[in-house]
Amino acid sequence: MFSENERKRRLDAAAQLIKDEGLEAIYLIGNGTVGTNSFGCFRYFTDNRVFFYLSSAVITPDGNIIGVVNNQMGRLNLIRSSFVREAIINGDQVDGVVEILKSHGITKGRLGVFFEVLPSAWMHRLQTAMPELELVDVSEQVFALRTQKSAEEIEAQRICGKIADAGYKALCEAAKPGVRENEVVAAVDRTMQKLGMEESFMLITSGRFSAEKHGLPTLHNTASINRVIEAGDSVAMEITPRYRGYWTQIVRTISVGEPNADLDEFRRIIVGAIDAAKTILKAGIPVGDVVKKMRQYIEGEGYRLSMPCGHIAAIDLNEERLVEDNTRPLTPGMLVIIHPTVLNDKLSSGIFWGESYLITEEGYEAVMESPSELHISQA
Repeated sequence: MFSENERKRRLDAAAQLIKDEGLEAIYLIGNGTVGTNSFGCFRYFTDNRVFFYLSSAVITPDGNIIGVVNNQMGRLNLIRSSFVREAIINGDQVDGVVEILKSHGITKGRLGVFFEVLPSAWMHRLQTAMPELELVDVSEQVFALRTQKSAEEIEAQRICGKIADAGYKALCEAAKPGVRENEVVAAVDRTMQKLGMEESFMLITSGRFSAEKHGLPTLHNTASINRVIEAGDSVAMEITPRYRGYWTQIVRTISVGEPNADLDEFRRIIVGAIDAAKTILKAGIPVGDVVKKMRQYIEGEGYRLSMPCGHIAAIDLNEERLVEDNTRPLTPGMLVIIHPTVLNDKLSSGIFWGESYLITEEGYEAVMESPSELHISQA
């Protein structure tokens, strides 16, 4: 859990938002997905990890937060391991929210919600039970609060970067001829779990990479993939641990058993593009300018830039996409994951490479220390 000071900082901000927007309360819905920038609002204000179905909580005008749980065990677990100090027991989440609102005399006015994560059936039930209550989306306002990182949040991101580094080292050691993709993922996950990782979002692919014949297959989740890695293959992974609610990511492709000149050439172009982006990476720069800088470099080398290029990450893995028309400015404390896709005229799928950078007042800080050279695993 984060500190009591951090709890106060976040809930004070919520109370101020309620006042500024003329709201009666804020209704939070939590789930266990990796999400976009609305999904993490529940975790941000509760410091509680949702691992099953959906969870609800209400922030009242005084900055108090009240959860809805199914039973006494859930109530004790929530209060003992989150920012929540009060919770009601109700087997139905929507009924529980209505109960909280009515107990605080909130039956009309404006209720802050997050339409991206509010199920339509739940919205209909709320409107039916409380027809004088107007549901108002506050996703953007809360996201703006979440970009103002505290020292505790930033330190969590730094630690998570070190965990990702360890995961990449485990990849280099595990990916050998005769080993299955699932075994590699298991080795990477276990290494990071030992260092405090709470969960991971792991993607992998393997196959022979050639600039003349074909690129690597698309990254996939490894839940049901059992492919045996062969000598001469390339193995690519998005290694994405989560620590205390915060994500980082390192993206790498390695060569198995032998050098691969084509792979190393594409790695060179991607690393060069990332280095070009780093020359302007600082607070105040629009997100889209990072992509424009990479495109300029890549096209200057005779290649072409394709999506994806990366994203901003924190409590949500994808808080903002790195796309050229994104005008949101980078702010201190933002974690930028840069992994451009580089293709030529013969490739429809390229290699995967990138890492995470923390925006600071002066520029940026690399939260990972893994080398940028191509790793060749030994048989």
